[in-house]
Amino acid sequence: MEPIEAHPLIRQNRVIVVPGVYDALSAKIAERAGFPAVVLTGYGVSATYLGEPDFGILTQSEMLDVARRVTSAVGIGVIVDGDTGYGGPANVQKLVRELISIGARGVILEDQTWPKRCGHMRDKDVIPAEEHAAKIRAARDACGDARLIITGRTDALEAHGMDEAIRRALMYKEAGADVLFVEGPRNREELAEIGRRLPPPLAVNLIEGGRTPICSLEELADMGFFSIGFVLSGLYAAAAALERTFGELLRSGSTDAIDGDLMQFGDFNELIGVEERYEQDERYGA
Repeated sequence: MEPIEAHPLIRQNRVIVVPGVYDALSAKIAERAGFPAVVLTGYGVSATYLGEPDFGILTQSEMLDVARRVTSAVGIGVIVDGDTGYGGPANVQKLVRELISIGARGVILEDQTWPKRCGHMRDKDVIPAEEHAAKIRAARDACGDARLIITGRTDALEAHGMDEAIRRALMYKEAGADVLFVEGPRNREELAEIGRRLPPPLAVNLIEGGRTPICSLEELADMGFFSIGFVLSGLYAAAAALERTFGELLRSGSTDAIDGDLMQFGDFNELIGVEERYEQDERYGA
């Protein structure tokens, strides 16, 4: 794969673009493209691991299983969607310690009621702010001397308005969150207000077809955002490619019409490291 020159704002470290991944293969492809970090999304893992929507069906142990596979497959930073922490402060601390043990770079903790749902879906609500702040403090305490980036996310905007979302985010910062994340701003005006009223660093999720407008990196940087998550772009691209490929197979019994869209046998083997395994076999006489 030819080296890709990053966007100027990325090279200048004014923003970091974080793609969403959902398994070891998608993480390896993001690493190969040149990204220094990825986010393991609960939405993506729920869809690919369970074939279910992001409605709180995925368990902590299932998410950790995927996270363990991803962190062992790549050398870049892996930020893990920790949903609500899967319970109270003790559950959050168990999650954090497990993530540290497998080498994760960060965790995102949100303040939704359980069962939670994707931040761009309807009918969400949040737990009391003090309750989530306690989870953030528990997560920080569980880190000890380890460096794990804690993102404090609030989903209060839709149900309770901007002032409450800002109040909660500031509370989570005081409790120990490194990054603040107000989920689901619905227009540029709300994005700009979040950027004005909250201290950096700030994160935003951009989902194709979701609630938040897809702004340029220049716009988002000027508004005050640093971490820009395109968290479902890869999943949606993969799903569209699979749908097209399987449809063509059923229609024509061949992939001739879409051959140019497929990664070829040799290229895919290079991606997953087949030659390295051959060399290992030769070294040990396997």
